[in-house]
Amino acid sequence: MAISWSCQRKVIKMKYRERIERLEEIVRSLDAGEAELEETLALFEEGRKLLAECSEELEQAEGNLRQLTVEQAEQSKDEPSEEET
Repeated sequence: MAISWSCQRKVIKMKYRERIERLEEIVRSLDAGEAELEETLALFEEGRKLLAECSEELEQAEGNLRQLTVEQAEQSKDEPSEEET
């Protein structure tokens, strides 16, 4: 079952924290086991999409942090130390 377009747009506009909170809601709902099969499949698909987006955002953030660390290390090498001045 495909996730509806309106639901897809909603997921895309969510901030990272909002996605995590929605994932937690989905897990609680699925754990309760009270949803009908169609709703369960829709929730599972939404959760899978949210998880993929969160993972991608985390990977991007980690890459940015690595780049900043490298840039800072390179900048530190270029600056004269107090002993050299």
